[in-house]
Amino acid sequence: DSGVLPYGIAVGGFPNNTTDGVQMYGQARVNFDARTVTEYGTVRAFIEMQATDSDGNTGGNFGLRHAFVQFGNWTFGKTWSTFLHLASSPDYTDAVTVVGDNFIRRNQIRYTQSFGNGFTMVALEDQNYNAPTSLNASGLYSPFASAVNDRTDVPDLVAAINYSGGWGEVQLSGALTQNEFSSYPAVSAPFAAFNDDEIGYAAQLGLVINTPFTGEGDAFTLKGIYTDGASQYTSGGGNGIGRQNVVWGDCTPLAASFDDCILDSVQTWSVLGSFTHGWTDTISSTIGASYQNTTADNAALYPFMPASLFAGEYEVDAWEVFANVSWTPVARTTFMIDLHYGELDYNGNLGFVNVSPFPSPIDEDGEAFLAAFQVTRSF
Repeated sequence: DSGVLPYGIAVGGFPNNTTDGVQMYGQARVNFDARTVTEYGTVRAFIEMQATDSDGNTGGNFGLRHAFVQFGNWTFGKTWSTFLHLASSPDYTDAVTVVGDNFIRRNQIRYTQSFGNGFTMVALEDQNYNAPTSLNASGLYSPFASAVNDRTDVPDLVAAINYSGGWGEVQLSGALTQNEFSSYPAVSAPFAAFNDDEIGYAAQLGLVINTPFTGEGDAFTLKGIYTDGASQYTSGGGNGIGRQNVVWGDCTPLAASFDDCILDSVQTWSVLGSFTHGWTDTISSTIGASYQNTTADNAALYPFMPASLFAGEYEVDAWEVFANVSWTPVARTTFMIDLHYGELDYNGNLGFVNVSPFPSPIDEDGEAFLAAFQVTRSF
């Protein structure tokens, strides 16, 4: 699951961006769904594999998307994270992930309990999904060694509550994650490797409102996500830095924070909205827009103090607008034309992260346009 912005925006701008302007790919998914009625209820086993090929003569390798067992209210294995609310994710092509959206498949143990028109879910999920990393502080707090993911013994705790009706549906999700990092390579004697940890969290509100007065099947969607030290729960491309959770700094006696290597957590918040309208029984369209803000203290020098040894605040804004048209001439076959425009704004920061003590200048902002044509068939 990639983002629009990383495809078209590179730090420093052209010629650093070497991504091909035109790309083609083929993708196939195969799933097996076996269900058996038992004295304990329906027991289900589900497997889905996917292969994607862009230019290899021999084709792409199959990868595992889903593999789980459902036994009563319990789910064991790999599938969509409990944090997700897929119903409030807009329609667009598989080639991109819109800023403010998220698609996470994880190994997990989940319990689901229904009530009336809703249900609740609580899960323990793989804490090392996509290996969240750290930012290096600049200036006086610049670390002697980079940080790497340390051993973590606590899985992520994720929960959600969902309610639906004729008007639409709403879901509130939350997650807790433990960030464990260690300096690497170990600092030279007399200093040993340093370890530090911090709890991160994420929250999401997803909303779908049906609008039958504009057309049958029409709906408005809204998704808001906030993360603090848990960037893996939002789209990595939308923040301009990827899935980095904390700011790692110098934690030796040479700095004030002797045993506190994690100087700050990375915070993100985003909002994504869309509207889908069916023009005929076979033609529909979706328009949408999104915005995401990412901030982290002690990650870059102050823009007006290039000689300062002290670190300042890193901040980046991302926004995106998109529109697409789908045509389904026969059942389970859809043609889609999808257009996206996005922008990253570094808010005048003099330099980029992970460069110390004096970061190199970068473009203050960058923009990208993407047009995609997709044909899908399911059977």
